[in-house]
Amino acid sequence: MTEKDLKDVKASTEGEVEQQKSFVIDEEFEAMISEIVPTTDDTEIPSLTFRVWVLGFFFCCAVAFANEIFLFRTNQIVLSSFVTVLLSYPLGRIMAATLPSYKLNIFGYELDTNPGPFSVKEHVLINVWGSTGSSGIYAFYNLGAQEVFYDLKLGAFWDLMFIFASSTMGFGLAGICRRFLIRPSHMIWPTVLPSVALFTAFHGVETEANKDDGHKHMSQLRAFGIGAVVMGFLYLIGPGYMSKMLQYIPLLCWIAPKDNLALQRLGSPKWGPGILSLSLDWTTVGAGAMAVPFWSAVNSMASWVIFAWLLVPLAWQGNWFKQGKWPQKTPLNSTHLFDQKGTRFLAGQVIRTSDRTLDEAKFKSRGTISFTPLFASAYFGHISSLVAAITHTALWYGSDIMARVRNAKYDKDDLHCKLIDKYPEVPDSWYWVFFAITGVLITIVGQFGGIDLPWWATLLAIALAIAGTVPTIMIFATAGVTLGLNVVSQFTIGLIVPGRPILMMAFKCVCFAVSWQCRDLLIDLKIGHYMKIPPRHIFISQLVSQFVAGFVCYGAFRYWMDSDPIHKQWVVDAGNAQGMGAEWGGTSFNTYYSASLIWGAIGAKRFFFETQYAPVIWVGALAGLVLPIVLWLGHKYVGGSWWVLAHPAVLLSPNGPGSNNGGYLTSFLVSIWAQFFMYRYRPLWWKRYNYVLATAFDVGTALVALFFSFTQWEFVEFFLNCPTDGECESMHFGTKPWNDWCTIAGPDVRDISKYKGPINLYATN
Repeated sequence: MTEKDLKDVKASTEGEVEQQKSFVIDEEFEAMISEIVPTTDDTEIPSLTFRVWVLGFFFCCAVAFANEIFLFRTNQIVLSSFVTVLLSYPLGRIMAATLPSYKLNIFGYELDTNPGPFSVKEHVLINVWGSTGSSGIYAFYNLGAQEVFYDLKLGAFWDLMFIFASSTMGFGLAGICRRFLIRPSHMIWPTVLPSVALFTAFHGVETEANKDDGHKHMSQLRAFGIGAVVMGFLYLIGPGYMSKMLQYIPLLCWIAPKDNLALQRLGSPKWGPGILSLSLDWTTVGAGAMAVPFWSAVNSMASWVIFAWLLVPLAWQGNWFKQGKWPQKTPLNSTHLFDQKGTRFLAGQVIRTSDRTLDEAKFKSRGTISFTPLFASAYFGHISSLVAAITHTALWYGSDIMARVRNAKYDKDDLHCKLIDKYPEVPDSWYWVFFAITGVLITIVGQFGGIDLPWWATLLAIALAIAGTVPTIMIFATAGVTLGLNVVSQFTIGLIVPGRPILMMAFKCVCFAVSWQCRDLLIDLKIGHYMKIPPRHIFISQLVSQFVAGFVCYGAFRYWMDSDPIHKQWVVDAGNAQGMGAEWGGTSFNTYYSASLIWGAIGAKRFFFETQYAPVIWVGALAGLVLPIVLWLGHKYVGGSWWVLAHPAVLLSPNGPGSNNGGYLTSFLVSIWAQFFMYRYRPLWWKRYNYVLATAFDVGTALVALFFSFTQWEFVEFFLNCPTDGECESMHFGTKPWNDWCTIAGPDVRDISKYKGPINLYATN
């Protein structure tokens, strides 16, 4: 782009500052981001080439297969698209150097086997294929839970129809939403910036951040290589393989007396909320800690402290939910349901096998059903954060969204929009037609495929997805925080049709999958927007790779489920089995199953509005409505920047149970270092290396994790590498089966008379 073009863009945008002002959260951060993203383009660079089809297909298949198998792990490992970016680069270079140039004519489309040097645009499109494989398909949560826990198999035909219809409907919605989620410059999408930095590093694309300033600097590519090797080595000798106990650094457990079981449990990152717990496992931190703005990290940490470190312990010790005897094998950090006797609640105990509906007589005989306060806080957060997202979006962004709805080229004078508009856009009609076709297909599956989903419920699920997608993805595009529609979809159908868990799971899957796939597709579109990839090439790559990933994931799913009956039993045991079963407990399927009991079998009315859990819903909805209004009024009438930086949807979105809770504090400390200290006091270093290193750390750990997950090699037992069934367990003061340095075994510690030791700091008298 010429100097004149840049001046014209600057002049044309000066008059639009006021109309776009409501989108700005952190102007300084957004100005820094503009120096990381390329601001030039060459329309002659090849993009959708023979190399893209070959390498894209290979990595889509490989990553999709691996991640589908990893879905069954207790602590799920996800091969990110960074692995595709890293490994495809040398292969693309090799193909460019060795393949002869032949012109292929495929259905009238000319394809050159070697159009020249391996380009950055080809690399981005290969990443689109890889990211489709890495992001997974939500329908498998539904298929897995109903097969393991409800003994329901639809058959290959209906399985595949359900997979493809639910996973591709998001295409239509993504295309419709792109004008107000992709084109606005203030929709920065912080989580895609590491990918952008990696592409510019590999291909030497000049940006303001890496241009020659007359000083000698380490190249971004070399920094990436060193970062990946160092982090991979640390992960190898540390929590990834040789010293797995370093996954957990429970400071409170080490400080508190060993016989104070309450503090030991609250400090446990596996059993409890992990108060003051850290982790040296980078997979629990991820590149997001170095990608999201610092204000977003502060909001997320504040949410976790308020809910998990303060309210959850008080609710547990004070027995706010009248939960009766605490089950010996159920941790606070659990997705299990249990009754007043402390017995785990399972579907087979109250569900009729004939029609898979609730047997009310059996249900009433079990008494009140409970779940943990940490699980309750997650449901509170799902309700409150969604209401807050909708309210916040309407207050801050409503007028700008309407302006973009009326005018598709509203941002035509934005620098990046001006460059991308040189390429033919995908017509809106393509997206609308595709959305309609997939809507018809999912309705047919619901009616005839065995998932008991009537046509009106399918239409309601789609309508709910449309209503909730824009506000939730707008939060993701500005704060980098993911909000889902899973709980609100469960709540809605559970109120309308209680007692039918299979129907509820299918309804939830359709609603959530549409929104989730829409978000993943928009991520690719935003990367393409930043890197100036022809939109139609993005569309073709997304669509074809989604169908490829669907077949591959289904093959992997059936392989794991059918190869050995013990695999299903490991999921039922939820990580409590000995040996390999502890690593393959299928936490994701157990969470999905528990939700089917709460919202489907029991129903929202029975479980919440007729029980002690009613405040979880109505207080959550009220908080989500009131807090955004208070912050908006404060900004409008009091003034000050912090009203904008305090984000209600993030503050009201605590994470749920099931993971290593030592990762939250660690992530925040990484954010303090990267997004506050280095950003504030070393801005040149930050612009040049921050996002490159974020991807390097992810790639290094992912490659090590992938290698040992497939080889199943185990390192020798010693003090820092102690499995739950190992002899070295006696070296720790922690006890089985949690094995995270904390003393867990003991009586129900809410009755402090049952053990000796210091008075419980959280006890209520």
